[in-house]
Amino acid sequence: MGWIIRRWLASGLAVAMAATLAAPTAALAEWHEASSANFLVYADQGEKQVHAFTDMLERYRSAMLALYKIPDEPTSPSNRLTVFVVRDAAQVRKLLGTSNRYIQGFYQSRAGGSVAFVPRVDGSNQSDRVSQGEQLLLHEYAHHFMYSVFSGSAPLWFTEGFAEFYSTAKFEKDGSVGLGLPATHRAAELFYAQDVPLEMMLSTRKYRESTSRRYDAFYGRSWLLFHYLMLSGKRPGQIDDYLGRLNSGEGEDAAAASAFGDLAALDKELERYMKSRSMSYFNLGADRIKTAAIGVRRLPTAEAAMLPVMMRSKRGVDPEQALVVVEMARKIAANYPDDPFVQTALAEAEFDAGNDAGALAAADRALAGDPQAINALIQKMYVLFRQAEDDSSGSLWPKVRVAVGAANKVENDNPIPLTFFYRTFVAENKQPPEIAVQGLEKALMLAPYDTELRVALAHYQIHAGDKEMARKTLGPLLNHPHDTGLADFARKLLEGDPSPALQEDATDAAN
Repeated sequence: MGWIIRRWLASGLAVAMAATLAAPTAALAEWHEASSANFLVYADQGEKQVHAFTDMLERYRSAMLALYKIPDEPTSPSNRLTVFVVRDAAQVRKLLGTSNRYIQGFYQSRAGGSVAFVPRVDGSNQSDRVSQGEQLLLHEYAHHFMYSVFSGSAPLWFTEGFAEFYSTAKFEKDGSVGLGLPATHRAAELFYAQDVPLEMMLSTRKYRESTSRRYDAFYGRSWLLFHYLMLSGKRPGQIDDYLGRLNSGEGEDAAAASAFGDLAALDKELERYMKSRSMSYFNLGADRIKTAAIGVRRLPTAEAAMLPVMMRSKRGVDPEQALVVVEMARKIAANYPDDPFVQTALAEAEFDAGNDAGALAAADRALAGDPQAINALIQKMYVLFRQAEDDSSGSLWPKVRVAVGAANKVENDNPIPLTFFYRTFVAENKQPPEIAVQGLEKALMLAPYDTELRVALAHYQIHAGDKEMARKTLGPLLNHPHDTGLADFARKLLEGDPSPALQEDATDAAN
């Protein structure tokens, strides 16, 4: 554990007020791309700033791996998290399609295409604590990370407490990283927001049934309990006992009662802890943090011109928006017919707009310039798959599998081709061969946060008669941190509903 943070509640209120009153002062910078082993960052900032931002993300990931003693497995290039650092929060909200002034950034997770949008960092901030936009990203990346640490379905309080605990990271100049610092941004919430009784907070079902539209202290209280169990030293081993009971099949209420004992007593301890004048945190020395090589380049004119289109496509478009985006893409791409980046972005826009011929032509132009352009290969695969679905003869499926194989050959640990190889057999109403099932399982292992992969594998397991394995596969959906509809969907699937409705928003979190 590191040194002590003092007077954390008072400082939290001051920071919150300062952040509200401050205005960005940095001048508009050129777009830069930073590429590292686990992140791809596009930033409307200077080379030094985008390098520092990417280094922060790599150090954060390394610190969490070190804390949990998890080996650092390589990430496939296309499965890296892509982060767009845009001009300001207003541009973030425009991309999200909301006027809610409280939205500072958002994140979307999907296999081979997880993206985050955050506002640029004001270079005048000399604090080693992260900014509000960065903190949102760290919070969501903690969700991302948690699925690789805990199996099963974690209760909602634990999921959010975990993410809040790690989002308050601190990055020292000596290379060390602090994790679990006091959540100063939750200070006002803990003192003034509607209280959430501990018994209700510990039960996802009770909380969701009893919560109202009024803003409450759920996030703050979840962080407080997680921090207390992790770092106070008052209840050693209880959090591991609690998780073990949940994973063995005990319900949330029973696991909490057995692991924590008298909840009224725990609640009183939390009240005292909240008023502490000091709190500890984990300090991981520089010798425990792995740094990653980061390449930074200024985007060429062609790529910079097409980047707004790419961002809009990655955010996701409805049919009406797709027509607007593709017109923008065509105008830009006409000036750069041989640029692989531009033509790949055009292929995606054409596909979204339903123009298969245009998407194939653009993908082929991209591949003529760069035969290894994985995103162009994937766009081509998408088009051929859609054409095969619309062709009643079934004669196109071998062609789709050739396209899948071409993408897999370029990047054999990219989860998208692995998934689509399995999907070709399901769409053709054929029993997927074992190698296709193994590919789907590997894809989910590479992208455990992807809902569609998890549902596809659970469907297969249910049809194969292994309902218990399907229950484990669906576990993380039962208490999804941001989409309550997923829990009902997963339960109906397990109960035998052949086609439960799944309406999941494309945005996993916004704050």
